[in-house]
Amino acid sequence: PHTHIAHPSIYGADSAGSRAEMIDSLFIISAAGSYLVERHFRGTTSRLVCEPLVEKLRAVEKPEGLPAVLSANRRHVLIHVMRDKMIFLAVVSHEEPPLAVFELLDRVYQVLFRYLGEVSEDSLRQNFSTVYLLLDEMIDSGMPFTTEMNSLESIIAPPSAIGKVVQAVSGSSTQVLSDVPADPSGQGGAFGALTSALGASSHTSIGGASAEVWWRKQNVSYASNEVYVDIVESIDCICNGSGHIISGGITGDIMINSKLSGIPEVLLTLRNPSILQNPSFHPCVRLHRYQRDKALSFVPPDGEFTLASYWMPDITMNLPFNFTVSVNYHSDHGKVQIAATPKLAVTMQHKQMLIDKFVVNVRLPSSIASANLACHGGGAIRFDEDSKVIVWNIGKLASQELKAEGTLTYATDPKDGSSRIPSEEKSTAQLAFVIKGWSISGIRLDACDVTSVNYTPYKASRYTTTSGKIEYRI
Repeated sequence: PHTHIAHPSIYGADSAGSRAEMIDSLFIISAAGSYLVERHFRGTTSRLVCEPLVEKLRAVEKPEGLPAVLSANRRHVLIHVMRDKMIFLAVVSHEEPPLAVFELLDRVYQVLFRYLGEVSEDSLRQNFSTVYLLLDEMIDSGMPFTTEMNSLESIIAPPSAIGKVVQAVSGSSTQVLSDVPADPSGQGGAFGALTSALGASSHTSIGGASAEVWWRKQNVSYASNEVYVDIVESIDCICNGSGHIISGGITGDIMINSKLSGIPEVLLTLRNPSILQNPSFHPCVRLHRYQRDKALSFVPPDGEFTLASYWMPDITMNLPFNFTVSVNYHSDHGKVQIAATPKLAVTMQHKQMLIDKFVVNVRLPSSIASANLACHGGGAIRFDEDSKVIVWNIGKLASQELKAEGTLTYATDPKDGSSRIPSEEKSTAQLAFVIKGWSISGIRLDACDVTSVNYTPYKASRYTTTSGKIEYRI
């Protein structure tokens, strides 16, 4: 479920095998089907190759439903991810692991988001030179090359308001940072003094803090040193009509926000490290230490990054709430009943947890014309006649039981005027929620030790559980 993309700067350019490329071209396309960015790594790929996906994109109302992998012709395959209503599309002409391509595309999005603040048509057009420089550094001859954020920031300066003012005055474009010494005569006259005063011409050296910690910037310094640990888990499961889980799993990420000066050594100790099944680690983690002590020892990159990801199959997981839904069809109308309540055994044991943003979507057959719905205890409920979905937005799921019910009206057959009773069709319910202060796997952070520095940093951690794809079959 987790795929590593090797860093050729560490393992060599041929670390992925004998292949010389992973992708032929990369396109960024808007939800309207407009080509915003294209970068070719093996010859030039015509936009006509992308037309099968673009035609589907323009024909559907919800682009999220597009197939992630699509055959364009006998030679090319289109692999894409959608982020912020933007299509990141890779054109592949050789046999490649799709998960590796998905991870590369997602990494491109993450880097652009960190650099630009948002990934939109306007931000891509306003920073096109930065975008192309980043793509050139991240992908070399179709293979992932430099994908670590700290390494990229040491090569390409992130755009800033001050930098844009300086560029507008000087007529320069985005510059690749260099380790060539600065002008010994000063800052280049009055204009240099202006840029120095604005802080737009600070000198940055290429490379990491050392050859061993290439992922960390040089000369990192903070007035207030802090490190935050976020453990975020996501639940994916399918439940039968009785509410029992028949298929499920938990994915988790241990994310770090490091604001530490110097070159600190960090040691994370977990109270129950056996939970880290099928783990995938950031290159900074010392694997031999983890294999020996089951502890995460590392020198962190500067800023936000994902230290480890894990996945555990589990059909015995204890959801912190009870949920039931039933849909019955009678001769003249249908009846729907929904109920949700938190499990006191879980919420009383973890008093700091909060089940929030709880939303229920019940998908009904197309032969349902309308619905008369009411909810008791809280929330707002409605029926979308276009998508045939009941949407119950509960919000916070507190201690009391919440119920919703309603009457369904059938559509009529235009030929004989009879009611179209969906007796053979099944319905499904999807749940969405965020649980703060609680992890479903039970993972707990035992200690976070920071050494090799002469200060005492502020340390904090938090736990969050979110819904992935949770479906109840009715």
